[in-house]
Amino acid sequence: MKKITKTSFKLHSCLGLFFGVLYLFFGISGALLVFKKEIEYFNNPPMHCCVKGSKTISLNQMYHKVSERYPQARQIMLQTFPRNSRDTYEFMIFNYQDNVSDNYLYCCMVDPYSGKIVAEGSFSSLQSPFFRWLYAAHYSLLIDKPGRLITAIAAIALILNLITGVIIYRKKIFAVLVFKEKLNRKSSRTLYSSLHRIIGVWTLLLNFILFFTGFWMNKSLFLPSEWELISKKEQNYRTRANIDQVIKHAREIPNFNPIAVKIVADKKTDIIVSGEFSDTQNPLYFGKGSDVYYDSDNGTWIKTIRIEEKSFSDRFYWIMKQLHRGDYDSFWIKILYVIAGFSPAILSITGFILWKRKGRKEISKKHK
Repeated sequence: MKKITKTSFKLHSCLGLFFGVLYLFFGISGALLVFKKEIEYFNNPPMHCCVKGSKTISLNQMYHKVSERYPQARQIMLQTFPRNSRDTYEFMIFNYQDNVSDNYLYCCMVDPYSGKIVAEGSFSSLQSPFFRWLYAAHYSLLIDKPGRLITAIAAIALILNLITGVIIYRKKIFAVLVFKEKLNRKSSRTLYSSLHRIIGVWTLLLNFILFFTGFWMNKSLFLPSEWELISKKEQNYRTRANIDQVIKHAREIPNFNPIAVKIVADKKTDIIVSGEFSDTQNPLYFGKGSDVYYDSDNGTWIKTIRIEEKSFSDRFYWIMKQLHRGDYDSFWIKILYVIAGFSPAILSITGFILWKRKGRKEISKKHK
């Protein structure tokens, strides 16, 4: 067992040093993204403070305005409905890529009273609203497919870090959980060591969930097919259905709350209104996991597929996505995610300090 512990310690140190900066970045950016909506609205940027008029333009007009603005979009999605009477409609545009590292996401926010575009831009540009840039940086390091592959590898590395950490501190885990293990202030080294151990144990489960789900969401990048680019079309399809009528019908479906509208633009296919049913029992199914399909030519209802009715793989992927984002209405759950999000950053810093101090100690021994 001593040999396994020694090997685990070496692997734990190497992985921490090699991927430490990524752990630091993913932890801090992920923690901020949990409260992205609250932080953004609190700052009251112009894009969320429209001048209220006597009437609004139709959502259908907004869609056509955005589709004219982005004629080469392969998909246009109404990402966010207005939060209040002065807020904008936010569209997410999926463009084609010339290279696998190109950003393909753009945001476009429309004033519902004037119809003007008040904010827009590439997710990879800091000229866009900050949290759109942070989203792209967190999930793909701003280089899309290569970045997503790196995040998947980093997720595997942290999972190995957690496993080796359990092996190294296995005798201390119970003591930490019953509060018998306390911060050792005898020296700076013992302080960082005990802090590293205590935080690592208490955030073990949540960190495993966060990084396993992060890996699962990007595991397809290990397949060659995922690196193939979508061919550009000479002329994109523009839906003829009235988006307002589609939304109106979706809102009349019993217990259904529409959250997003997906409109494919590179071919004729159904409009999908995604949302959640209030009578869904499983909390892991909350969010826009259920879909209502409409004909893109005339807007007639085609079918409704609740999250509970989807295949196991689709349901499991949605659970992984929700668990990773922590996109729940509970304030305290979000706080828990923030704590877990900051923990890899703290573990990276304390781990680096311990490694550096150990190196100095070994050097000083050699010179004696």
